[in-house]
Amino acid sequence: MCAAAARLCGDCAVPAEAAVNEDDQSYTPGLRVLSACIIPDRSKPVTFAMLDGNGEVTDFLRLGHLLDRNDAKKEKDCEALKNFILRCRPLAVAVDASCREAMSLSDTIKACVTQLEQEHQMAAITTEFVDPDLARLYEASKRADVHHWEYNELLRHAISLGRRLQDPLAEFCYLASDDDEFLCLKLHIFQNDVPREDLLWALQVELINRVNEVGIDINKAFKHTHWSPQLQFVGGLGPRKGTDVIKKSKGSRIENRSQLITELKMGPKVFLNCAGFIRINTGDFEDNTSEYIDALDNSRIHPETYDWARKMAVDALEDEADVGDEVDTSAAVEEILDGPERLKDLDLDAFAVELERQGFGNRQTTLYDIRDELFGMYKERRLPYRGLTPEEKFRLLTGETKDTLVEGKLVTGVVASITRRRPTRDMLDQANPERTEESNTWKCPFCLQDTFTDLSEVWIHFDDNSCVGQATGVRVRLDNGLTGFIGLKFLSDSHVRTPEDRVKVGMVLHCRVMRVNYERFSVDLTCRSSDLANKESQFSGPRDTYYDETAEEADKNKERKAVKPKSLYVDRVIVHPSFHNISFKQAEKKLEQLDQGDAIIRPSSKGSDHLTISWKVDEGVYQHIDILERNKTYQFTLGKSLWIENEEFEDLDEILARHIQPIASFARDILSYKYFSKEFGNKQAIDPVLTAEKRQQKSRIPYLFSTSREFPGKFILSYMPRSKGIHEFVTVTPNGIRYRSKVHSSLEALLAYFKKHYKDPVPGSAAAAAAAHIPRHQIQMPSGMVAAQQAAAAAAAAAWPQA
Repeated sequence: MCAAAARLCGDCAVPAEAAVNEDDQSYTPGLRVLSACIIPDRSKPVTFAMLDGNGEVTDFLRLGHLLDRNDAKKEKDCEALKNFILRCRPLAVAVDASCREAMSLSDTIKACVTQLEQEHQMAAITTEFVDPDLARLYEASKRADVHHWEYNELLRHAISLGRRLQDPLAEFCYLASDDDEFLCLKLHIFQNDVPREDLLWALQVELINRVNEVGIDINKAFKHTHWSPQLQFVGGLGPRKGTDVIKKSKGSRIENRSQLITELKMGPKVFLNCAGFIRINTGDFEDNTSEYIDALDNSRIHPETYDWARKMAVDALEDEADVGDEVDTSAAVEEILDGPERLKDLDLDAFAVELERQGFGNRQTTLYDIRDELFGMYKERRLPYRGLTPEEKFRLLTGETKDTLVEGKLVTGVVASITRRRPTRDMLDQANPERTEESNTWKCPFCLQDTFTDLSEVWIHFDDNSCVGQATGVRVRLDNGLTGFIGLKFLSDSHVRTPEDRVKVGMVLHCRVMRVNYERFSVDLTCRSSDLANKESQFSGPRDTYYDETAEEADKNKERKAVKPKSLYVDRVIVHPSFHNISFKQAEKKLEQLDQGDAIIRPSSKGSDHLTISWKVDEGVYQHIDILERNKTYQFTLGKSLWIENEEFEDLDEILARHIQPIASFARDILSYKYFSKEFGNKQAIDPVLTAEKRQQKSRIPYLFSTSREFPGKFILSYMPRSKGIHEFVTVTPNGIRYRSKVHSSLEALLAYFKKHYKDPVPGSAAAAAAAHIPRHQIQMPSGMVAAQQAAAAAAAAAWPQA
């Protein structure tokens, strides 16, 4: 809470260098501000108030057509505004950030200022948005009725805006004169949960810290009523003594701090408490007064330590003064203020030790503060002024925050228009119109208009600039006045050819926020059904630290279990001992209890014109074969023609006899072979076995068969010609065992082929692809090489384990 208050009133005003660069002496010093008050109604006039450097109203202006869309009336008001600016010469413009129309007003003011800077060589004028929360409270306050009774509420609003831009601290202190009004400020979303007394105390402490940090020009407080409330926050005064000081001043001027006692009748203790925070700006009257002027009265240095400051100034100048010359301490202070760099050579630690020896205590910190103040009296210590961030500007102009317009929020919007991207000239030159076969017309590839009877009409359509371009999305207007955009791919889960197929202008759409663009005041939306349902919780938004995600996941699991899964299989009316109306998992569970080669026929998930036959290849390995039905009389009965790939069968018995039984028999031959391994194609387990056998007899080539779990119905042939194992697939088919694209009638025939051709490149490998470039029969070998090759083949045959 205090941090929010410090941020609001702890910033300094618009940079003061704008006020320094001023040559015309007819204007009061300080930051002159032109403030603009606006109403969210373009038919109402815009009210301008001109404030001098002290925050007093010098002039005002009302323009009724500055926001009009009528160019003639708007141009006339722009000329009036430029003449007003030229005459009053403001250094900054404060724009009321209370509605979206303020953006248009700010752009208009900036355009007028730019023209004046070019035509009349004026200095740059800053235009800033200002938070209107203080101005809203002031315009209806009792203080405004007293001090500005002759002005209406809009002009009072504009006055408060300008004063806040000049000095936020003074305007907050002005509001704090009334406790009820002060607590109306919305500084934090939970401030209503804090007890009233605690909240008020915390805010007042923050103002006390800031006022005493900055200091207050007491003569300015006497002269201007909106400055005087700061006195109640000066240390040692408070509301009652601050008000008493104003009454005793009677509009007179205080020229030195000693007059706080002599003229304002302050007691000694009150004076000691508050003197260091009260500034006497001696530069305003040093040329027209008979009183003694002490430059240190215009600093944060306390009167009790003036002697130490003078001592520091004298010591810093003693090297330049002649020995024996009497040094004027006041002149020394003024000279040091003109060149404070010489203070850096002082040994303040030694000075602090001497003061402690004299009984003043440890004053080391005080001495360093004095030297720092002499480097710049009443130097600005507040944070540099910064304009509103895009998020703050968005919040003020739209009333939406990160909490109210968060990503994932559901909103409704009205379709305003279809957005399109016009094709460039290069795109038109490279366009390729297509003929629509159904209507025999030509279609524009950009706007998709397909009513052209001849190709030449399409080119005319391009040349006369009639093509509106390709649709990119839909522009919608939200309830809060913001503009939303729905990209073409976010209109629907299915493909959208053109937005007109889905939406029309004026239609109300339910959307979800995807992203908020604070700088452009726009929102990216989606209205896809999947995004609106948010089943995957991708739009859940941020969660607090204590959100129980484990409990949420447990609830979701309960909901998933409660929902009965939809069956993918259609029950069939088929009478056969091997047919069962069961699912994929149920079939595998049933096959666990059956023998190798047994089969179950069941419904297929592909539809009512398909069946699936599942047979047991090995323990835990089951192959599922798809059966296509044709010539069906009814949906649930069996088709008269059954197909497995390209082979036709008359009934289920023929499939079992001609397809399942042969492949099961070939599978049994492999499973019962003496070199069969039960490692189920595990290369990491098979390679060590082959390596061990190879080490025992290096001249032999060990080999093993194993079942493939990854591809049921296939087996893996693993062998080791040298030091590296090779693994190839072997497939059982109704006609035999397929190996290297050749179908062998028996396992013995496969082994004979394998032992003869194991050195050939594996089909599909890089070596096989390279060998395919030169036909084998075209390679001519010398007769001696042929004889050597035949001898090597005979030796290799002897190296294989006997089957």
